[in-house]
Amino acid sequence: MRGILLPLLWILCLVGAAAADGPPALADEDVTVDYRAGTYFASLSLRVAVTPAVALEVLTDFEHMTAFMPNLTSSRLVSRSANVYRVMQHGKADFGPFSFPFESERRIELMPDGRILAQALSGSTKSMRSELHYQAAGGGTRIDYKLEVEPERWLPSVLGVNLMRHELAEQFSALAREMLRRQASRQK
Repeated sequence: MRGILLPLLWILCLVGAAAADGPPALADEDVTVDYRAGTYFASLSLRVAVTPAVALEVLTDFEHMTAFMPNLTSSRLVSRSANVYRVMQHGKADFGPFSFPFESERRIELMPDGRILAQALSGSTKSMRSELHYQAAGGGTRIDYKLEVEPERWLPSVLGVNLMRHELAEQFSALAREMLRRQASRQK
């Protein structure tokens, strides 16, 4: 289970600082997680009152993610070629009395249709794939995220499902807060 969460976020990933600056954009219950045959499947949707350009800027700000993503201790862009990034991230997810250190090297591809595809190359998971789609919607941006991850180590599925819900809600809430912060700074 080590590392199933931020790789989700490439982002996703995804982290080290300000997780509690304002209300969460997502509650744990807003994240759907299913466990089948050793693999976790997660999905969520979220609307943020920012432009798609601001959303994309935050989602791909790998060099500065530790400033706004909870649990991330290091994040660096290893390489970039046009719309394909290679990112290395490390951190630790805490859930009650449990602590799960993780590392992730991911290939992240930005598609012209507003999708961001990520796949683990190495790290704390056996396999990880995610797809994030962002698009303009109702004066803001709608984000839809799907994740499929097979953890490196076994964890009781009830704990794993709850941990993943919590971490994804926390990570996407942090992303939304940073998006809103950047949007507000542009409107001053």
